[in-house]
Amino acid sequence: MARRTALLTLLIVIMVPLFGVGEAGPIFRIGLVLLDENLEGLAEVVSTSAGTYGSSIYLDARQQQVLLEKEKKSLEQKRLDAIHAAYGKQDAGILNTALRVEQQELGDVPNIRTCEYTIEAYDEALAALVRSDEQALVWFMQHSLYDGLFLIQSEKLGDLQRIRIEFVSTDRILLLDRLVQYGSYQSLGSELDEQIFRLFAAPDQGALLFEKGIGAFSVFVDGAKEAVADSPIFLDSGAHELLISAEGYETSLLSVVLEPKKIKVLSFSLEKIKHPVLQINSTSGKANWFVDGRQAGIGLSISLADPSYPLVLTGTKDGFANRIIQLDTPVKKLEVAFQPVLLSDEVLVLESQKDFYKRLRNTILLFGAYVGCTALSKTFNSTEPLWQVGLVATSSLALVSGVALVMELASYAARSGSSF
Repeated sequence: MARRTALLTLLIVIMVPLFGVGEAGPIFRIGLVLLDENLEGLAEVVSTSAGTYGSSIYLDARQQQVLLEKEKKSLEQKRLDAIHAAYGKQDAGILNTALRVEQQELGDVPNIRTCEYTIEAYDEALAALVRSDEQALVWFMQHSLYDGLFLIQSEKLGDLQRIRIEFVSTDRILLLDRLVQYGSYQSLGSELDEQIFRLFAAPDQGALLFEKGIGAFSVFVDGAKEAVADSPIFLDSGAHELLISAEGYETSLLSVVLEPKKIKVLSFSLEKIKHPVLQINSTSGKANWFVDGRQAGIGLSISLADPSYPLVLTGTKDGFANRIIQLDTPVKKLEVAFQPVLLSDEVLVLESQKDFYKRLRNTILLFGAYVGCTALSKTFNSTEPLWQVGLVATSSLALVSGVALVMELASYAARSGSSF
C-alpha cells in the first residue's frame, strides 16, 4: 500500500505541471505512449494504421457514460474556478453571480467521435510508473487530455523482438503480441489495420481496400462515385455492386459482400479495349514513325495492330518538318503529308516568294523584248543580221524563262499538297 501511494505521489509530481485537468470536447483524443526506448518507428506504424482505420471511433454505452461524466467534471471545474476567481476579487456582486450559476445539463454523447492521435516522447519515469501500477495508469487517464491510450512496449529475445500493443479506454485490450525481426515493424501493418478497425468501427461497418493491378481507375459503389487512391472505402456491411472503369480498359461490374468490422481486400483485373488495326500512310515518301515516343517503324506505311487511345503519332523525314498528330478516338486509316523545310520557315517562304516574283518579272520583260524586236524588224529591214540575232536571243530566253516559271509553279503545287 505504501509503495502504491509513493508511486501515485511521484506520478502527480511529474504529470500535474504538464496536464492539470483536461477539458472534454467533441474530439476523442488518443495518446501513443512508449514504454520502452527506440520504439519511435513502431509508433509511426501504429499511428499510420490508426489514422487510416481509426479516424473515428464508435463508442459503446459504457464509453459514452465515461465521456459524459468527464464532460460534467470539466464543466463543474469551470464553475468552481469562476467562484474561486470571484473570491479573489473580493467582489460580492461577482461572487453572488458565480454562486447562482447552476451546473449545465448535458445531452447524450454522440456514439461516433473523430479521433486525434499524438505520439508521446519516451519518458523513462512515466513508463516505469505505468508499467508498475494499474492505478497509476487510471490516474494518468483521468488527468491527461486523452480519452484513450495505445501502450507500446517491446522485449528483446535474442535476434527477435517481442512487440506488445494494448489499447486502454474503459477497458485494457491487447491488440498485438508478436515476434518480429528487430526493427521490422512494417510487417505488423496489416494485422494492426485489422485489429484497430475491429476495435474502432461501428457494428454495421465494413472496409473495402483495392489491390490495384493497373494505374488510375474510378469506382462507382451502388451507383455513387467513390474517391479511390490508396485509402480504403468504408461502407455498410452487406452486399454492394461495384462498377470499375479505367481509360483504355473495358468496364467491369463486380459484386462484393462486406462483413461487419472486417477489411476486405479486393483484387481485380480489367481487359484492354481492342481497337481496329490502324493503317498509317505517308503521301510524301518513306518516313520514320513513332507512337507515344516509341519507334513504330520506317516506311511509306505502317500498321498498328492494337493501338491504345489516346495516342500521339510522330513522323520524321529528312528535309521535311516533323508531323505530330494526337488521336483521341479510334480510326482505321490515316494519310499523312509532310511539309518541306523550305516552306516550314516563314522567312524562307518569303524569300522564295520574292525570287518567284523576280523570275516572273524577268520572263515578262523577255517576252516584251521579243515582241519589241519582232515589231521593229517589220518596221525596218528584217534581213539585217542584227535583227535576226535579236529575235532568236529574246525568243529563246523568253521560252526558257517561261518553262522555268511553269516548273516552279508545279513545284509549289506539289509542296503545298497535304491530306492531314
